[in-house]
Amino acid sequence: MPPPFPKTSVLLARQPIMDESRRVLGYELLYRGLREREESFDTTATARVICETLSHIGAERVVGPARMFINLGQDLLESGAAEVLASVLPAGQGVIEILEGVEASAEGLKAVARLRAQGVLVALDDFAFQPGVTPFLDHADYVKVDVLAAGAGLAALAERLRPYGIPLIAEKVESLAVAKACADLGFQYFQGYFFARPEEQDGERVGVQAHSVITLLSELQRPEGAPAALAETIGRDVALSHQILRLANSAAFRRRRAVSSLIDAVVLLGQDVIRQWASLLLMARLATHKPRELLSMALVRARLCQKIGEPFTDLEPNVLFTAGLLSVLDALLDKPMVTVVNELPLGNNLRDALLGEKNSKLALTLRRAIACETGQWNTLATEERNAAASLLEAYVEALEFARRTLAAS
Repeated sequence: MPPPFPKTSVLLARQPIMDESRRVLGYELLYRGLREREESFDTTATARVICETLSHIGAERVVGPARMFINLGQDLLESGAAEVLASVLPAGQGVIEILEGVEASAEGLKAVARLRAQGVLVALDDFAFQPGVTPFLDHADYVKVDVLAAGAGLAALAERLRPYGIPLIAEKVESLAVAKACADLGFQYFQGYFFARPEEQDGERVGVQAHSVITLLSELQRPEGAPAALAETIGRDVALSHQILRLANSAAFRRRRAVSSLIDAVVLLGQDVIRQWASLLLMARLATHKPRELLSMALVRARLCQKIGEPFTDLEPNVLFTAGLLSVLDALLDKPMVTVVNELPLGNNLRDALLGEKNSKLALTLRRAIACETGQWNTLATEERNAAASLLEAYVEALEFARRTLAAS
């Protein structure tokens, strides 16, 4: 059992960094202090809170086995706080990002050397050959380039960096076309939400297979009834039934006897677990050409919706879960969300939430979950942002839930 969460005045989120095959290299940790003096991302006060928080909850609960990238400003680099931060990062997983305004002073270069001696990797953030930062190139494991800021000069910047042989990370990549263009320029890694955007495809309609999958998804999320009813719904799909039984008999659930039927699985493991497994397996059918991180995002949002929506007692947990899960349908199907929801058998409440058209309780909950998951905290009400401990706990629990669920599948 993880320890109880500490009282904290910081919010965390993460943004994936992927290779060309859209496998996750690591996550940049996004964080924000909530007290007035902690509003900027690189103050010593906020960094101390981050150190305390990561030390308490464990960095592995936030990023799993992936690398964690954390921003570092001049004051932190030269104050000794960087070494404290490095001490709470998983061995071999921590990457300190030196911000673009940092000067390569003698003390700063010594600090970088000490960090590398501790096994911490170094990335240069928003790099554009700024005179003060350029000396750090000799110590860098990654160079990050803001593709929006570079604009028309991106190709020239990539060419100038090529002789250094340092892996390049393209930041603020918001479409697959931009990711491909960056790959052609020699970038090996890509950061942004390009993987969660629909790709342009010929044709507008949702395919027959996707339609049947989402119809079954919708049926699975109906309010709880008898276990037999859930088993019957799953049983209509032979492949899904086989997958559920295989999971129920896996090493993750050591049973004295084999689970031989769907009704057995539902009774022994519970309706919530079976619904979540079935939902994930069905979503995975739609994601055969998509990165696994997109399914992780869907599961994180689904769990966050359940946690954030708890005060709304008139909203069923399964409906909340479904809203978060289906919020990535446009990216999975490569269709505009309006096309997706207009062609699928979704209730009006769920349809409105996915389109963000109305201020229903479900729509509000989904917006809050997405804001927490993407680090868009300014869109949260002040009272929600001030409840940082509960939001942080919900977020970390959602990350762990997604990781466990994907591992089981």
